[in-house]
Amino acid sequence: MRSRTKSRAAAAVTAAAALLGGLTACGPAGQRAGADRPASPAASAAASAPASASASPAAARSGQEILTEAYEATRKAESMRVAATVQQDGKPMKVDLSLDRKGNCKGEIRVDGMGRLDVIKSSESVHFRGDNAYWRGAAKLKHAPQKQADQMVAMLADRWIRIPASDPRAAPMTGSCDLSKLTGDLDHASPLARKGETATVDGKQTLAVTSPAKQGTQTDYVATQGKPYILKSTVMGDSTGEALFSAFDVPVDTASPKDADVLDMSKLGGPAGESV
Repeated sequence: MRSRTKSRAAAAVTAAAALLGGLTACGPAGQRAGADRPASPAASAAASAPASASASPAAARSGQEILTEAYEATRKAESMRVAATVQQDGKPMKVDLSLDRKGNCKGEIRVDGMGRLDVIKSSESVHFRGDNAYWRGAAKLKHAPQKQADQMVAMLADRWIRIPASDPRAAPMTGSCDLSKLTGDLDHASPLARKGETATVDGKQTLAVTSPAKQGTQTDYVATQGKPYILKSTVMGDSTGEALFSAFDVPVDTASPKDADVLDMSKLGGPAGESV
């Protein structure tokens, strides 16, 4: 039986990969060589049960019912922090983002060969800061001459860059910082879902529930106290990955960087879509 379940770790990193790839095209406009889960119809009792482990003992429910409740609770969270590690194009990629349903986010992305990218997105603007390796990788992707690559690194490495949220170059952030999109597959729990052992995740008690996934076998760790959020997801099989979820309903801090040397791309010349 084919499952529609999609790994949360993979979903988080896919979104971040779009962000990472899209922002390699961002740089000072006009600069040249001299310049930059899842829930299927469940029993009505499970759907209406309060989001509390004590309201419906796990022993009395199936794995599908437990996941249905967990998916609903997680899908309703207004914000959360996602820390995921997967293989992206054969390379380890790590994502640590706090994001909400308004499209705000803050965090960092790391991938072998592309260094680190820090991101802050609000409704007004996107701030991002790449390290030396990020800008070297960006230059390589654009086949920039060595001299231009050196100049990009000298100008931009470890420096915050601001782009108006309305700028077309900020488009990669639309999906990457959209919590609704990230949790959009939390709609059909597999009828094959099976309860496993209890486990501790970040100091909290959880119940492991295993389901078939396109990438292999997925295990979701559901909180057994308080709201039944998914606190961790892992996938094992053709691909592997892990995602941790925390800080539910905690507002995302989108304050602009406290740095006077921010490069504001809206004040540079050239067409909005032009890049280094």
